Amino acid sequence: MKNNDFNIVFLGGSITEGTGATAKDKAYVHIVGEYFKNLYEDKKVNIYNAGIGGTGSRFGLFRLERDVICHNPDLVFFEFSVNDRIENPFDASITTEGVVRNLLSLKNQPKIIFLITPSEMADACSSLHKKIAYYYDIPVIDIQDYVFKAIGQDKYTWSHISTDNLHPNDVGHKIYGEYIIKSIDKNKDFYFKKNNLKEKSLMAYEFKNPQIESYEKAIFYGHWREENMNIPKRIELSAVSDVFGDCLEFNFKGKYISALTIVGRECGIAEINLDGASAILDLYSDTDNYCTPILNLKDLKDTKHKLIIKVSENKNPKSKGNKISIGSFLVENM
Repeated sequence: MKNNDFNIVFLGGSITEGTGATAKDKAYVHIVGEYFKNLYEDKKVNIYNAGIGGTGSRFGLFRLERDVICHNPDLVFFEFSVNDRIENPFDASITTEGVVRNLLSLKNQPKIIFLITPSEMADACSSLHKKIAYYYDIPVIDIQDYVFKAIGQDKYTWSHISTDNLHPNDVGHKIYGEYIIKSIDKNKDFYFKKNNLKEKSLMAYEFKNPQIESYEKAIFYGHWREENMNIPKRIELSAVSDVFGDCLEFNFKGKYISALTIVGRECGIAEINLDGASAILDLYSDTDNYCTPILNLKDLKDTKHKLIIKVSENKNPKSKGNKISIGSFLVENM
């Protein structure tokens, strides 16, 4: 605890953000937050909701400084088991471990608790997250296991607690929140124990100083313009071009690079060149504008790199345009 404050950050996806709840005070984050305010009546308990829908531990890792560390957390809840289930298992493992190692390396080391939230198919990646958590002596609250045991006992059905195949409704948020509280309240010493930062990483891959760098750090050639994407906490402003041959150059140092971009019905093909190696990415998707990371290039040499993204004259036959939008870059800021 710093001064008289007790800072709690909930880091996660749309479930943590509160999707499915009809009001903020119906969401599980609020329910659990009220428990801690009563538990620490002599402290100023600050609750920070760092949930962003449609994102997993990869984006969570690179926004740690912006959304978590800046709050000087005493306790961090980690909830990405639903969104990480669709990621490459190795990639989800190294970014989950990256979150853990970066948090436990802080001078004021916070406690961490993993939350395993369920999906209708019970396919949240609990084993992957538990593997990382147990290596660092991090406690896990398995809501998925609890919910499906209750469903098996005919206490309720999935449709009774959820709005769709992923998101809890008010009843579901209440069940999630109350189970988290019940678990912690029953064994506070266990859940508030000191986590163990091991000298060696489990996955043999470490992220050093992961950061989000604005598109403004790039060098632009051609007719790029700034547009408001209005996707809060992911892409609000971005660099946009739909002119053939326009390109941007982004110079960085480190072993990893990704870029946050928009995929959608008006999006074109991006020609990628990294240090002379070329690739083509089709950004068309039969959806409204959707924010997603592209590239995900890891194990690069730990040296300086040059990334060039060019608007291709080619496009998907289904696309209505050639638009390329770049909101930010995910890098190791060495």
